[in-house]
Amino acid sequence: MSVQNLAAQAATITCLAGLAVAHPHLPGAYITVSQHSPRALSVQLDSPAALEAWREALGVDAGLVVADRIGDRPSLEFEATVYGVDFRVYAVYTAATASAGGAA
Repeated sequence: MSVQNLAAQAATITCLAGLAVAHPHLPGAYITVSQHSPRALSVQLDSPAALEAWREALGVDAGLVVADRIGDRPSLEFEATVYGVDFRVYAVYTAATASAGGAA
């Protein structure tokens, strides 16, 4: 399905604006809304901590978070329908090394 006008995406955009107002300290993200899925958001984050903040703000069960890999980097992600909008939230990050933590 492809929509022809922005009005079809209004509920999704309104949902996102509501999140920004209700959770002003939520980490910023790369967010896409597509004309092909007007009731869906894709949210790309840069760390597990940012993903956790979004998970909590959306009220998503921690059991829905899946560890995976995108390319050669680890990722965490979850999918959930919240406020009538389908969210796909994921974080691709560089794993910490033992030497970065000061271990000898």
